[in-house]
Amino acid sequence: MYKEEVQNWIKEIQQNRGKDPERLLRYCDKIEDYGRKVHDDALIGFACFSRGETYYLMNDVKNFYAQMLACLASMEEIGEWGYLAMANNMLGIMSLNRGNVLFAMDYYMKAINYCQTYRLQDLEWMIHMNIHTLYLNLGEYQKALDHLKIASNYIASNQNRPEYYQNLTSVYVGMAKIYLKTDELHKADGYKKKIENECMPHLDPLNRLSVDCFLARYYYAAGEEALLPEVIGRIGSGITKDIPIMDIFDDLCEYMDMLIEIGRLDDFRSVYEVMERLTEWTTVTNMRKKLLSMKIRYHDAKGEEEEKKDAALVFYELSEQMERENSLMVSNMIKLRSTLDDLALINQEVERENLALHRKSETDALTGLYNRFKLNEYGEEAFRRALEQQKGLGMEILDVDYFKQYNDHYGHQAGDAAICVVADAMAELQERSGIFCSRYGGDEFVIIYEGFNRQDVLRLAEELKDSICKKAIPHVHSKAAGVLTISQGICWGVPKAGDKVWDYLHTADQLLYQVKKVSRNSIRIGAIGEYMKQEKEV
Repeated sequence: MYKEEVQNWIKEIQQNRGKDPERLLRYCDKIEDYGRKVHDDALIGFACFSRGETYYLMNDVKNFYAQMLACLASMEEIGEWGYLAMANNMLGIMSLNRGNVLFAMDYYMKAINYCQTYRLQDLEWMIHMNIHTLYLNLGEYQKALDHLKIASNYIASNQNRPEYYQNLTSVYVGMAKIYLKTDELHKADGYKKKIENECMPHLDPLNRLSVDCFLARYYYAAGEEALLPEVIGRIGSGITKDIPIMDIFDDLCEYMDMLIEIGRLDDFRSVYEVMERLTEWTTVTNMRKKLLSMKIRYHDAKGEEEEKKDAALVFYELSEQMERENSLMVSNMIKLRSTLDDLALINQEVERENLALHRKSETDALTGLYNRFKLNEYGEEAFRRALEQQKGLGMEILDVDYFKQYNDHYGHQAGDAAICVVADAMAELQERSGIFCSRYGGDEFVIIYEGFNRQDVLRLAEELKDSICKKAIPHVHSKAAGVLTISQGICWGVPKAGDKVWDYLHTADQLLYQVKKVSRNSIRIGAIGEYMKQEKEV
C-alpha cells in the first residue's frame, strides 16, 4: 500500500482523465519521480501510461509514442495486462491514423490476446470497435459489422456502466455508417431513430459531434437537405481546438467530403481551417495528406487552378515524407516490440550494439524462429512478389492442441519445451524446403509458403504435422490424441488486385478456428474466395 500522498496523486489521474492536461502531467511527474526513488516499476509504468494517454488526448503524437514505449516494458515486467491491452489499443489507433494498417492490426491483435488470455472483456469490446473502424476504412463492410456486433453484445449486457449511453451511441453510429456506405438507407434510418430515441439526452460533446457528422450525411443521402443547415451549424460550433482529433478525424473527413459534393464550399473552408491546425499539431503526415487531398478538390470546385497546383505540390512532398516516416516507423516498432519480447536479455551493453539489437528484433527469444515483426516485414514482401509474379502464396496458422491443459498438467517449463519441439520441427522443414516460419505468440505459429502450388503446401503441412506426432510426447489431457499434436489452418491462392496480406492471414486463422471447433489434429486448406463463399452459406 502506497502512502496517502501517492494514493491521492493516483486518484487525481484516474478521476480526471481528459481534464486539465497540464495538471495531470504534473501528477504523472510526481508519481514517476517517487517510483524511481523507491524502485517501483508499477508506479513508473502507470505514470508513463497516463502521460502517454494525456498526450494522445492533446494530439501530441511524438510525446505519446515516447511515453507508450517507456511504459510497456514496466507493465510487461509486473504483469499489468490491462494497461498493456490499453496501450497496444492506442498504438493501434495511432498506427491506423498514420496509414499503416498492418501495424495497426498487429497492435489490435496483441491487445485482443491480452484481453482473451486474462479475461479483460471490459477492454476487449473497445478494441473490436477500433478493428471495425479499420475494416470500414478498407471497405470490408461485413467484417466491420462482425466486430461491431461483438462490441454491441458486450455493451448490451453491461447497461449499468456509467458510460453506457456513450458506448451505445458509438455502436449505433458505427452501424448506421456501414449501412449508409452499402446504400441500405432504411437500415441506417433505423439506427438514426435509435440514436434519437435512446441516446440524445446523454451525449457528451465528442459523441454529439460524431452523431451530427452522421446526421448530415444521412440527411443528404435521404434527400432531406432542408435539415442540413441546423446540423451544419452545430458541427461548426462543435469543432474546437480542444477536441481529440484522432478520435473524430474519420467522421469529420467524411462530412467534409459531403460538403464538397453538395457545393457548400464556405462551410468546408471554415471546418478545414480548424482541422488543418489540429492535424499540423499532431505532425501525422497521413492525416495531413488526407486533408490536403480534400483541399485539392475544393480548389478544383472553385476553379482555382494555381491554388490547386500549389496544393498538389505540397501533397507530393508529403507523400515522399510519408515514405521516409514509414521506414522510420518500422524501425521504431521493431525496437519497441523487441523490448518486450527480449526483456530479460536486452541490457545497456546490447542496446549500444546496433547489429546485435537488429538480430534480436527479428527472432523469438524462446524458439529462435523469426518473430511477428519479421513476419510483418516478410509477409508484405512475399505478398508483393506473389502479386507481381502471379505465383502461389500460402499462409498457415497452427497451434498446439489443448496447450492450456498441457501447461496446467505438466507445468510451464514443460510447456516451453513443447513449444520448442514444434519450433524445431518447423526449423528443420524451413531449412529443407525454403518456407518461412515464425512464432506468432504463445503456442501459435505462422508459416508462409512462397511460390508453392496447393498440393505442395498441403504435402509440407502434413509432413510437419506427422513429424510432431511421431515424437510421441505424452499429453494425457489431449482429446485429439494421447500425444502432443498440432492443428493447422491454411489459406492458399494466387493474389489478385484488391487482395491484402491480412486477407490471407485472417482466412487461415478462421480455417484454424474451424479445425479446432470440429476436429483437432487436422489440416484445413482453402482460398479466400472459397472461405468467403462458405461464410455466406453458413
